[in-house]
Amino acid sequence: MLKGLLVLGTAAALTACVTPAAPIKVAGGNQSEGTVVMSVDYNIMQNPQTNWQEGLQKASAQCLQWGYSGAIPSSKPSQTCSTKTQNGDCIGWTVSSTFQCTGGAQQQ
Repeated sequence: MLKGLLVLGTAAALTACVTPAAPIKVAGGNQSEGTVVMSVDYNIMQNPQTNWQEGLQKASAQCLQWGYSGAIPSSKPSQTCSTKTQNGDCIGWTVSSTFQCTGGAQQQ
């Protein structure tokens, strides 16, 4: 039984090591203030390598839709627990970062 648990634990560890980059999505923002919040969700079995350059590109695209000229990062990524077990242990997280739109919004 111990050998079986060791094999299962090793497989889980290897799975966590090879997790591809998690997809970054627009999670919120404020058009009038020119801010876009980008986030990534992951769980205990993942070890995502987040591509914040992709986040900047997606935030810039959102800002362009609002009439701004682009975006720049305005905060360091922060992590919050998004899923807990019944015992209160965190097993899922959301990493978020805010981007500031650049250039004044164009009046339409």
